[in-house]
Amino acid sequence: MSEHIGVLNIGGVLLVALPSDLNETAVASLQEELSAQIVEKGAHGVLDDITGVQVVDTFVGGGLSVIASVARLLGAHPVLVGIRPGVAQTLVQLGVELNDFPRTRDLDAGLLALGIRST
Repeated sequence: MSEHIGVLNIGGVLLVALPSDLNETAVASLQEELSAQIVEKGAHGVLDDITGVQVVDTFVGGGLSVIASVARLLGAHPVLVGIRPGVAQTLVQLGVELNDFPRTRDLDAGLLALGIRST
């Protein structure tokens, strides 16, 4: 897996499609890249799309929580979108808390959570 995760800026909202084989290295890379992009682009929102993620562990789950906290501290509103049933069950079983990370089922709902209407 490439350690670089692309971040797309759409009208001040950063869209990040996380890879299916998300791991510790990718989460660390994402934390750095996303922090830089929030500041550089002046983003007010971040959509972290985990639709393609098949498996998570406690480190990855905790890393997602850290990403949300960092985004908030930098002035962006993070939204986690596309949690698959198996991933949701694993996060609950592992006791991973994502309380500071609003969650929606898909990108359209994520945009609505940021106050953006999609067509």
